[in-house]
Parts: sequence; C-alpha cells; structure tokens
Amino acid sequence: MATHERSVETSASPQAVWKLWSDTSTWQDWNPDVQAMTLNGPFVAGTTGTMKTKQGTRQIVLSEVVPGRSFRLETTVIPLTRFLFDCQVASVPNGKTRVSQAVTVGGPLGGLVGGMMGKQVADTFPALLQGLARKAEAGESRT
Repeated sequence: MATHERSVETSASPQAVWKLWSDTSTWQDWNPDVQAMTLNGPFVAGTTGTMKTKQGTRQIVLSEVVPGRSFRLETTVIPLTRFLFDCQVASVPNGKTRVSQAVTVGGPLGGLVGGMMGKQVADTFPALLQGLARKAEAGESRT
C-alpha cells in the first residue's frame, strides 16, 4: 500500500492547531472539502461519525488518537477500499509547527485505487492544511 503525504509549516503552536483539528465542528471553516462533520462522541479512538463533503456523505471512524499529536480517520470512499487519513502536528527545530496529513488506501481494491487516486487525493491536502494553519494563527493572534 502506497502512502502519500503532504505537510505545511506554521507559526501557530501545536496546541492551537490541535485545538482546531480535534474540534470537528470547525472543519468546514478551514477545510474547503468538508461541508459538515459530526462525531457520535468525543475525539478519541473508536468514535464514529459522519463527514459530508462535496463528493458525498461518508461514515468515518477515529481508529487512533494521540491527544495533542496525531489521529487516524478511516472511511470507505469506494466499495472494497479503506481510506486511512493519518494526521499529525509536531514542533520542528526551526521554532515552527509542522502539520501533515497522509492517505493510504487499503482493502481488496486498495492497491489499484490507491495507485490511481492516492497522489490526487494527497494533492488536495496543502489547501486544507494551509486553511487549518491560518485559522490556528488567527486564533492565537487574538489571545
């Protein structure tokens, strides 16, 4: 399974980024693809929910969450596939914060679909990561 990752750096603190990223009610404010996001519980591993995008409504699950650092969101976009979105926030030596997101496509058709769509999906990440970074920076400048 191929993984495709993109990242951006921001002056916002990892805490400011995580606060927004783990509050799914803000996702439509900074992610151009998300129209609505609802979780059926807290932002912890095992919580399920629904994400409405321009492409349709998907059932999602948070399969891993390391508070303040990373999470994995899983969903099915195409039958017989499993899209794994790994999202991370971390301090980097230059004093900035790196925000990254990767996609891996698994399942019986994962290799085929991932090979065809993985890079294309990952190429949408910089816009949403920059939106998240700008929102986090703006939130910190108000405090």
